[in-house]
Amino acid sequence: MAECAVQQRPGRKPAAFQKREANPYLLAWRRLLHKPAGCVCLYVVVGFVLLALVGPHLAGQDAFVMNASAELHGPSRQHPLGTDQFGRDILSRVMYGIRISFVVALSAAFLGAAVGISTGIFAGYSGAWIEAVIMRIYDALFAFPTILLAIGIAATTGPGIFNAALALAIVSVPQFARIVRGGTLVEKNKDYVNAAICLGGSNGRIMLQHILPNVTSPSLVQFTLFMAFAVLVESALSFLGLGVPPPYPSLGSMLAEGRQFIQKAPWYCAAPGIVLTLMIFALNTLSDAVRDVLDPRLLR
Repeated sequence: MAECAVQQRPGRKPAAFQKREANPYLLAWRRLLHKPAGCVCLYVVVGFVLLALVGPHLAGQDAFVMNASAELHGPSRQHPLGTDQFGRDILSRVMYGIRISFVVALSAAFLGAAVGISTGIFAGYSGAWIEAVIMRIYDALFAFPTILLAIGIAATTGPGIFNAALALAIVSVPQFARIVRGGTLVEKNKDYVNAAICLGGSNGRIMLQHILPNVTSPSLVQFTLFMAFAVLVESALSFLGLGVPPPYPSLGSMLAEGRQFIQKAPWYCAAPGIVLTLMIFALNTLSDAVRDVLDPRLLR
């Protein structure tokens, strides 16, 4: 009888497995892997990240070395994607450009998310005049077109990797703040928050330990979506000469340099253009998949 008492019911999983399956982010990760488009784009993004980390070292050519005897040479065994007007290897420069794009996009996304999420929760939870002041500042930033605002900030601060990331971070802060503020306004009136207040929890603890985990999902979707936008805007800034300064290669600056040779050397623009298009498409599709797996209303 004792053995029968400790035996589990047929088909019932151990408590450890039940606790693991109850983790919403683990379940979201499993659902993401079962979405064909999202899974493929996830692998593409991971591939681009690996290229950004180790690609310039595997290309076999220095991205900054000029060779006057190899100007605008077509694709060959030595230069798989050809060379530019200074004889530099385009493959190496494209891989270096991928690294710069991800560094700028990640830096801007993390900085913008940190400031936007913290101020959004604070504004939504505090209410009154504090919320009004913070959100009116962000409304003023929203009054300007996003790309024009980024161009204006970059033109004021000057070209550079840090300045480009800072310009994109400033642009992204209102977006994260509005999303998190809206979630905070909904969550702060729920019973679990009222219970935490009755138990003597401080405002900081309630915001960090109770409200923040429940407003993270839309922030993750916005983070992934902004990554694609940041890659696009960084390329636009570099195309206009306001992003990464020479001699550092950027996908946008390579497009700007190669447009004058588009008839003589079409491979010059083709390589960075295809890479940029694929990168933005993969990030946008991945953001849609992340939204689907994190939003319970969209579950199939």
